[in-house]
Amino acid sequence: MEILIDVFGSDENILTPVIAACNMCNKVESNITLVGKKQEILDIMYKKYVNESENIINRIGILDSKDYITNNDEPVWAIKNKKESSIVVAYDYMKTHSNVVFISAGSTGSIMAGALLKLGRIRGIHRPALITILPTLTDKKVILLDSGANPQARDVSILQYAKLGEIYCKTVLNVSDPKIALLNIGEEEEKGTPELKDIYKKLKQSMDNFVGNIEARYILNGDIDVVVCDGLVGNIALKSIEGAAKTLKTAVSNSFKTGIINKLKGLIIKSVLTEKLKKYDYKENGGAVLLGVNEPVIKVHGSSNIATFEKAIIQAQNMLENKIIEKIKENL
Repeated sequence: MEILIDVFGSDENILTPVIAACNMCNKVESNITLVGKKQEILDIMYKKYVNESENIINRIGILDSKDYITNNDEPVWAIKNKKESSIVVAYDYMKTHSNVVFISAGSTGSIMAGALLKLGRIRGIHRPALITILPTLTDKKVILLDSGANPQARDVSILQYAKLGEIYCKTVLNVSDPKIALLNIGEEEEKGTPELKDIYKKLKQSMDNFVGNIEARYILNGDIDVVVCDGLVGNIALKSIEGAAKTLKTAVSNSFKTGIINKLKGLIIKSVLTEKLKKYDYKENGGAVLLGVNEPVIKVHGSSNIATFEKAIIQAQNMLENKIIEKIKENL
């Protein structure tokens, strides 16, 4: 088992994924391999881990990559032409090695395009989806898919998303009978566009654990395990959740800006609120999983910190241990 980590793509520079890999190299069973400029990676290891650099270097592999794909590069062009970029080097490696997960904070479009062109879709999958794991008011998790891979998904794709979500819940999250819902503007069966009404009927006919429509405001209640939608709606819902948490923190902070006592109250409330709302930051749960291609891929946010990368590494380890790709192939 092996976990590849792209050191490029992070907003904070290559330091973040390198430190996360070093912190986790003795905490997971899989081998960890960093993909990027070898000398830059080694320089960080020698500088940050003076007393244990040799041990860490022996534990972490490096795939040398002299180039990277930017957010301004056209994804398909970049995959075909930037052959020494970290994403392409990682995918080429995965084509000849089994039981490998790739983690990257790079361009979503390039990660998606590369996975399709280099790894290929699982037979029968119409379009892969990004699965994002979200916390809820209870101890359970809810997964949202598609959270941004395919802005305009056909009904066959959304039906497959429901199945992919079900398999992921059972295999990785250990939910024996996951409840599945369709994200819509109302709970009633007749709500939504003609396309959504049609998808509703097909989900009802094909899945015993489909429980109907769900409105965005109820996603985090903890009553549902899998929420399906196209990538446009899913990404908007995801960013709305993130934005609401940030806005609430700012609003509270702004309310206590005058007077010493008010400022002290504000500091206390902000501290408590920040800790409580931290649970609802999807980056706290690792990354979004691209499912539907022949090897597992995890997309972490560009602004991810060390802790996010560490959680993504644990997430990758769980996926390898639970053989998620094999389970998808068996159950589709």
